Amino acid sequence: MSDLYLRAAAALAAAFAWGALPLGYALSRALKRADVRWLSPYNLGLGTVRRRLGTLWPALLVAPDLVKAALAVWVAGRLSGAEVAFWAALGVVAGHLYSPAFLWPGGLAPRSRGTASGAGAWLGLGLAGAVDALALALPFAVAGAALLLPRLAGRRWGWPSLAAALAAASMPAAAAGRAGGLAPAILLAWLLLWRQKEHLGRILDGVEPRLGERRPLPETDPDEVACAFLIHPMTPEDWWQPRRFGWLAPLARRRLLPAGWLERLALLMRPMQVDEIAGVLTATGKRARVYLLGVPMLPAQIKRHERLAVLRARQAARLARELGASVLGLGAYWSVVGEKGTAVQAEAPLPVTNGGAYTAGAVAEAVPRVMARLRARGLDLARATAAVVGANGVVGFGIARGIAGHVGRLLMLGTHEDRLERSAATLRRHFPALEVVAGTDLALLREADVVFTATSQVEPVVLPEHVRPGTLIYDVGRPPDVHPAVAEIPGVEVVPGGVVALPGEARFRLELGYGPGLVPACLAETLLIALDGAFDRCTLGGPARSENVRYFVERARRMGFRVVTEAPGRPSPARGVAS
Repeated sequence: MSDLYLRAAAALAAAFAWGALPLGYALSRALKRADVRWLSPYNLGLGTVRRRLGTLWPALLVAPDLVKAALAVWVAGRLSGAEVAFWAALGVVAGHLYSPAFLWPGGLAPRSRGTASGAGAWLGLGLAGAVDALALALPFAVAGAALLLPRLAGRRWGWPSLAAALAAASMPAAAAGRAGGLAPAILLAWLLLWRQKEHLGRILDGVEPRLGERRPLPETDPDEVACAFLIHPMTPEDWWQPRRFGWLAPLARRRLLPAGWLERLALLMRPMQVDEIAGVLTATGKRARVYLLGVPMLPAQIKRHERLAVLRARQAARLARELGASVLGLGAYWSVVGEKGTAVQAEAPLPVTNGGAYTAGAVAEAVPRVMARLRARGLDLARATAAVVGANGVVGFGIARGIAGHVGRLLMLGTHEDRLERSAATLRRHFPALEVVAGTDLALLREADVVFTATSQVEPVVLPEHVRPGTLIYDVGRPPDVHPAVAEIPGVEVVPGGVVALPGEARFRLELGYGPGLVPACLAETLLIALDGAFDRCTLGGPARSENVRYFVERARRMGFRVVTEAPGRPSPARGVAS
């Protein structure tokens, strides 16, 4: 028995080393100099390869992985018997899935699902006589049925990822009764299923492509572009918005899942695609879609674990590239990590933007409209008082400067008195008739007719006791600066700031906190960059260049994007997973 263990261990190790060799990659580089690491199964796999490289290429790229797996298993079976062949099958697939980084240029190995190597390993078991013809055919029959039955029942094919997962799940049943085969078959099935977990989650979320469905690819589809946008939950309740996690909500609400345990689990999760925005059609006739990528870290966690947050943003950039996106936008707290995206871009395989330029432009465009709404209420702006919360920040000071010429009195509120006073002195010099008050006491807000907020605080800072009835509030902060209860004060209207209506008939399932077809301006900037191919205008680091601000404002108008200055359906300021 010990001899069998030694032979199985040797076969496992040898097959792992053989399976780790990047033969498909080497063939593609030798024949066409194409880097198949970016033609990944995340963006349709073989269908993507065919569209990018030609009709014969799927077979040329699958063949090396399939043959190398079958060969390893067959050789192990011939040399050491059927029981050892099962362990060789496990080893060759594990080597293919977890190929060491030093074998790949730049240390970047692809995230393969192992479908071809798994099929090859199973064929090798049949060639080695480890499974009979019926057992050999079972996984392939299961996969075929998973693809065909939806087509027979409706009009669309099934999901290749689900077919592969069900085929893997059938392997232990097919291996049952074979001497020494059940244990390695269970491990092999688990390994293949683990690599399918993201695809199964995307099926639940309704964003996994079916067989034959296309997604736009850079430089391949001139009629439609794709970009990606990284979001996060604003509150623990938002964890349950993706369907893949929604079934856990009743357990969490009954406190059967401790909140602390869930927060620790959130820190372990990599980026995933949780939704997509489709139906964007610009006034110029261009179409676009946005892949919404999520990491379940809460704002406080992103702020507290910045190094981990930068890592997750970099991982999101890689996923975005694999999905076929041409640019990644950083939403809400993601936009400030890593020196406002600079550290993320340093190791990202595609352009990254924090969306600050069009956010600044959208807010600047909204200011005169908000002032016009005050006049429509019969308010004399020369005697009106406006307040800016977060006025010591770049965005807050920009808002203060934008409204300084409209009102008679301006309250500049924030957390740094010295910085506030310097900013106030600047405005007094440029606007001598304006009364400017700088301070840190939010109780001053009760004197304001209109309030603009633009802080980077995790929790709301504007509370019901700070606001008088009838106040108009324009909340640029994400997470929101205004407590949900403020909207219940009579006559108070809370408008989410920096919000843009997309052109066309934009469709998405997640509740972003704004209303149907409405998105934050930072997401709209990501779309504009993808539509124009204006990758040199991505916003990173500090204040956006004024030239880029003007560019995005003008392009947005021409393409049919519209800045929103009214509360759409009065959504709750506390909800939503993006900013």
